[in-house]
Amino acid sequence: MTTAEKTDFVFEKIEVGPYIFYFDGNQKITAGNGDFENPEPNAFSLIQVQDCPWSTPTCQKTCYVHNLEKFQEAVHEQYRHNSAAIRHLLSRDEDDWGYYWETVQAFGAWISTNAKGGFRWHVSGDIFSWQYAMFIADVCRDSPHVQHWIYTRSFPLLGPILNIDNLTVNLSADKDNYWLARKYAFEHDLRVCYLTVDGEVPDDLHSCDVIFPDYSLRGVGQRPFQFRQDSEFWQSLTSTQRKLVCPVDQYGKSEKVRCGPCSKCMVQR
Repeated sequence: MTTAEKTDFVFEKIEVGPYIFYFDGNQKITAGNGDFENPEPNAFSLIQVQDCPWSTPTCQKTCYVHNLEKFQEAVHEQYRHNSAAIRHLLSRDEDDWGYYWETVQAFGAWISTNAKGGFRWHVSGDIFSWQYAMFIADVCRDSPHVQHWIYTRSFPLLGPILNIDNLTVNLSADKDNYWLARKYAFEHDLRVCYLTVDGEVPDDLHSCDVIFPDYSLRGVGQRPFQFRQDSEFWQSLTSTQRKLVCPVDQYGKSEKVRCGPCSKCMVQR
């Protein structure tokens, strides 16, 4: 059974004029919004690949959202709806941007009220345009008391979302784009979150970075201690590298092991 089949997703709808948007959440990312058994929505998501202009061959092949599309069709359909709605909103003429600011304010108000424990941009999808990056920045500024976090491969579009006090930017990388992620991380003092599919891990990861092992490396079907002790991947890591592995991927999600209790990706490096 895949993680997409086992994960409980929740969502809530908001309406802004002619537009409908869906906020989603699940047991892993719930942060301080609800708990493991009863998570509350705290994310805005799009669709995989099409909304990820700088996706790599590695992430396209292994993206967990492919299984979500297969096993959680209703959730994925909301992602598809969000993608179409936000693109239409951002395509309006500049002299007809009233709905843009209404949407920013609606997002900001909803997040401030309902996602006080933290808000994640994109369980699925990524920054697909400069205008969308500006939208994310505007929403963050309109919900200043909520900590936002994002994982992105859209390095050329970072400009609008840098230096926002309540937004933590994590650069998503794998063996295909690591050199570029490292470059941007150095230039802007950002964290790299590294996806390993075959167990390879760069030897120059920093103490603030995170390792996300692909599902196939997680010791599926084994109890946590068996995974830690017996996994070939785990045994290949140094003691320093082991500290970088995402706790949810290492131990399996639970009330104590999820975004929130672990806040590494949510805080500025």
